[in-house]
Amino acid sequence: MAKILHTESSMGWGGQEIRILQESLGMMKRGHRVVIAAPARSSIFKRADEAGISVLPAYFQKHNPFSIVSTASIINRVKPDIVNTHSSSDSWVSALAVKLSGHGAGIIRTRHLSTPISKSFTSRLIYEKLPDSVMTTGEQIRQNMIHDNGFSASKIISIPTGIDLERFNPEKVEPAFRSNNFSVGMVGVLRSWKGHVYFLEAINKIKNKIPEMSFYIAGDGPQHENIEGLISKLSLNDMVFMLGHREDVPGILASLDVVVHPSYANEGVPQSILQAFAMEKPVIASDTGAIKEVLIDGKTGLLIEPKNADALAGKIIELYYKPEMRAGFGKEGRLIVENDYSMGSMLDKIEALYEKILNDV
Repeated sequence: MAKILHTESSMGWGGQEIRILQESLGMMKRGHRVVIAAPARSSIFKRADEAGISVLPAYFQKHNPFSIVSTASIINRVKPDIVNTHSSSDSWVSALAVKLSGHGAGIIRTRHLSTPISKSFTSRLIYEKLPDSVMTTGEQIRQNMIHDNGFSASKIISIPTGIDLERFNPEKVEPAFRSNNFSVGMVGVLRSWKGHVYFLEAINKIKNKIPEMSFYIAGDGPQHENIEGLISKLSLNDMVFMLGHREDVPGILASLDVVVHPSYANEGVPQSILQAFAMEKPVIASDTGAIKEVLIDGKTGLLIEPKNADALAGKIIELYYKPEMRAGFGKEGRLIVENDYSMGSMLDKIEALYEKILNDV
């Protein structure tokens, strides 16, 4: 069994941090020892501690020798077989700390987002020279790194986030709420690039055509006040309900007829889409990042161009009038997750990567 040290400098809470937590718990169940090093005031530090994962407070700051030395001390204390880094600051600090520590750990740099990577020497250093492997959360991210940056294809592997099929089981999950209206919703952190603005603009176009619809936004984040303000500005308070941060995501999805994901940047393969698929819910999403790897237009859902409220409104109306299409998308989505995107499948692939790295170190 391996000793795995995850490092994360992010203070926030979203899909990236959730994946680290769930991946860690899954590996622990398989007998691996897992430690997460993160800032003591970060969300992942608190949540990992509450979940029973070993956590160590860490200080990640680029170009700061003290940060590198203190992280090297953590590495010498934990003596991990694998150091898996995640965000920019901790990736720089931790990779250099491994070299400084003299402890022969393998290094994995996980790339969660599809944002462009600079073509500088420093990018080549952090993505190609220092790590033993780069793990992406979608094949499109991997291809971008190969074609846009010229990184070695043999060093990059795509392993999308896996879904717990028992937790997201439509036959067992009770709805979190019930509505007599047709229910459409978004689930995720309230960030600008998630496209909530376009969702609200689409609702504004729908409200006079099909009034018997209700719309829900589950999640919290930096755009909370802006979204609330736009709801009021568009006079949508009677149709749009903000649910805040929710831990009962399966129940929220069970309550919806359609899930929308109008994000326009940074996406790998979003967990919320795969979770909706697992719950047999039809999804409308923007064609951005690695989304089209799982959302096959006309088979598992409907794709729209990013930042297009008219297109989103049209597709919501289309699914409203086509229950057979909704059911078909739901069945196909569940099948895709069962076959290719289960938690077990993800953990199998990561364990295989660990084995390869440890054999090469």
